[in-house]
Amino acid sequence: MRRIALLSVPDPRFPYPSDPGYEPNRVDYRNLIEQAIRIPLDRANGATIDEMRRGIRVLDALDKSADVLELEDADWEFLKTKVEKMPWAMTDRRFVRFYDDIMGATDAVRDPTHADGVAGA
Repeated sequence: MRRIALLSVPDPRFPYPSDPGYEPNRVDYRNLIEQAIRIPLDRANGATIDEMRRGIRVLDALDKSADVLELEDADWEFLKTKVEKMPWAMTDRRFVRFYDDIMGATDAVRDPTHADGVAGA
């Protein structure tokens, strides 16, 4: 079983909830997982039925989750593959943090104080 905290990380350029750009610029793990699952691995040919079934398993687990997504190892492996292949629209430290949280998921939720999105040496 792998557990991933469903974080919603604000944009550091808008440090106060009263700033007009604060809410629209959040990186929401739930939304990123949905996007990763919905994008076919082979964008030229589309998703296979097997890929759809595997994706639906992850989406069903996501629908049942409040703050932590719990995935069986096979479903987590599938999510990892989808996130690795996901196209990113821009460079953002919060996307790196999301990627690291998915790739490093274990049976315990990753400590968010150690997840800073900085590239390791």
